[in-house]
Amino acid sequence: MRPVSPEFVVPYSAFAFPVNTVSSPGELRFTTDDLAHALFTTGRAPGDRAAHGAASVYEWLHRASLIPAYIRRTYREKLVRSDLALELDRSEKVAVSYALGQAMTAIFCRSQLSVSHLLHVDRYASQYGLRFGGTRQRSDLFGSAPNGWVVAEAKGRSGAASYELRQKLEQQKRSVSLIEGKRPWVAVGCVASFPRRDGSMRMDAYDPEKDGDEPVEFPVTRDRFILAYYLPFLRAVELGEQESGDVFSSARFENVGLRVRLPRLLADRLRAAEQGDVEGLDEDVRALLDDVTSREVGVFSDGTVVEADWQDALQLADWGSSEG
Repeated sequence: MRPVSPEFVVPYSAFAFPVNTVSSPGELRFTTDDLAHALFTTGRAPGDRAAHGAASVYEWLHRASLIPAYIRRTYREKLVRSDLALELDRSEKVAVSYALGQAMTAIFCRSQLSVSHLLHVDRYASQYGLRFGGTRQRSDLFGSAPNGWVVAEAKGRSGAASYELRQKLEQQKRSVSLIEGKRPWVAVGCVASFPRRDGSMRMDAYDPEKDGDEPVEFPVTRDRFILAYYLPFLRAVELGEQESGDVFSSARFENVGLRVRLPRLLADRLRAAEQGDVEGLDEDVRALLDDVTSREVGVFSDGTVVEADWQDALQLADWGSSEG
């Protein structure tokens, strides 16, 4: 039996959200599997064969490998950085913080806003050749929740988050006025930072009501959104070392300790959509997910399984915090 995935606890504060939406302050509790899954879904490279082939998978493997290299878990379940991470030069630290900020935003959106599918705007835009005008203030991520669309701007910082960063987050996350012709239910700005004396991570999330100066519309359809979301998963199960199973198409990436599983029926439907049968994909996927999530254990709300075997690396006592 596979060992239980180690759990992290990261404190957060939430500001200006609608009443009864997000409690604050609170704690985010998540596993290494959650973190690996979040790194996958927030990657920028699209999964369509024609444009980039397996690039989305290679991008994910690169992003995921940051965790065993640079992240550690203390005996109090806090998320801290390894000594190697603390010794990186500034540009390398920025890259690690950027990836962590996006992954933690995905975890916040899933646990606090029930967002089942969240992806990078550039993945959708690149796959379908969309342009959003001249503004540079649009948000990083968007996804679907039971109450509607959610827009998210993600930041990561090696130290404390400044007041100026909060102002920038608020401007970027409210840059989207309409998705599918409707206002987003929530537009959230998140920053993952390391301000604490013991070197551990915290999260701050903001949801001001005011729109940005140049709000834009995302010309999105749900069928194409779902295809863009799942194609990297499909590429992953095709590229990795194949594993047999009746319910899932599975592949393992032994060198980095990762495994991806995608329901076979979902994989078949995605291949048909990739060949042009896109209409009705969202409805079909919802029906498949209702079946899979009700019967199978250990699946994410999107029906996938991502497993990360990083227990040994995460427990190494090679971090520079005072907690030791």
